[in-house]
Amino acid sequence: MSLSFFTGSVQSLLRGFFRSPVMLIGALIMSFRLSPDIAWVIFIIVPFLAVATYLIIKFASPRYTIMQESIDALNTGVGEAVTNTKVIRSFVREEHEKGKFRVINGQLMEKTVSALKMMILMQPVSALAVNVTTLLVVWFAGRKIMVGSMEIGTLTAFITYLSQILTALNFLANIFLQGTRAAASDRRISEVLKTVPDISDSGNASHKIGSGNVEFRNVSFRYFKNRKDPVLDNINIKINSGEMVGIIGSTGSGKSTLISLISRLYDADEGEVIVDGVNVKELSLHELRENVSVVLQKNTLFSGTVAENLRWGNENASHEDMVKVCRIASADGFISSFPDGYETEIGQGGGNLSGGQKQRLCIARALLKRPKIMILDDSTSAVDTATDASIRKALREQLKGVTKIIIAQRISSVIDADKIIVMDSGNIVGCGKHSHLMKICSAYRDIYYSQCENDEEAAV
Repeated sequence: MSLSFFTGSVQSLLRGFFRSPVMLIGALIMSFRLSPDIAWVIFIIVPFLAVATYLIIKFASPRYTIMQESIDALNTGVGEAVTNTKVIRSFVREEHEKGKFRVINGQLMEKTVSALKMMILMQPVSALAVNVTTLLVVWFAGRKIMVGSMEIGTLTAFITYLSQILTALNFLANIFLQGTRAAASDRRISEVLKTVPDISDSGNASHKIGSGNVEFRNVSFRYFKNRKDPVLDNINIKINSGEMVGIIGSTGSGKSTLISLISRLYDADEGEVIVDGVNVKELSLHELRENVSVVLQKNTLFSGTVAENLRWGNENASHEDMVKVCRIASADGFISSFPDGYETEIGQGGGNLSGGQKQRLCIARALLKRPKIMILDDSTSAVDTATDASIRKALREQLKGVTKIIIAQRISSVIDADKIIVMDSGNIVGCGKHSHLMKICSAYRDIYYSQCENDEEAAV
């Protein structure tokens, strides 16, 4: 809304700034040529209009800023309601959402009326200026006509030019008023456009990633920098190229935060994250993210065909390439069952696919990048255990040179990993293979026994 109004206002300003000054200057010249003695009246009304316009703009500007914020709140509320329609219906919250909309819309109406009250003052002020000026001109010109020093035709022409002058002045005043609202939109847009990203490329961007070695050296991180307790506290871990590493822990233990530091979605507050022997801050973002594929639990697909979504990983991928990675991700089976196969249209957000199908497509899309490091952040949570095991087996056998990091809630998803990292409250409390952790790590045993109801299975 802010952007559309801002662009419309710019167009109006451009038209007005080119036309109104020409009309104003031309009419002033002709007025002084007709009657210099009367034309001075114009200079009485111009300061009056200028002061009135300044005062109106001064009081209207903050009101328009508040109004734009109310428009944003309305758009946000409507967007959330449309996006979460299924949730709203399942919890029978339609009336609650309607009530929220009425409140937000009422606030917008209140702020809009408050702003427009200042805008509409311009019309009576302009009308007063026009009428007072016309009255003065007729008064002084009438005396000249009575003594014969001015003709009625000259007065008529003068009033016409006067009308053009005042019309141009009013138009310019309205442009300034409209510009006040546009300025409020511009300030909000500029906040976004002028925001400097915290994470950017360093000058040293010549290193190419050749392997998938990852190391965390004394890494600590806080989302809120003035917070005392860190989300990650003094993390030290080394992951060798080609290893399959599992990360497990309770919700909020810092698992997703840890892997986000690898691709520099965040930067460590303390310590170093090393990829291929180089601090990630010294790698170009393009080089780093081209070699790190991340598949999240909440997957994003775009409207278009299956093939078009897969080619986000590699826009030049052939059909054979797509089939290969889809087989690794256990996605080729359900794709082939569609009448149009890889040319099947996907609805917005993958609405016509199940959660497990979307996850497998996203895994295949990430594999098309041919990364050095593959990160699966609980990205098989929506598939059954047999499919999960099939995907892990394919990853191990067919991606031997790729470092594979799997974050999971189910122990079965990481039990056969080369190394399992156990996290708790931002700390690593255990690291090793399953059998080793069962002996030394109580946190891992608690998770394992809570998920295994069979004593015989627990004893393996």
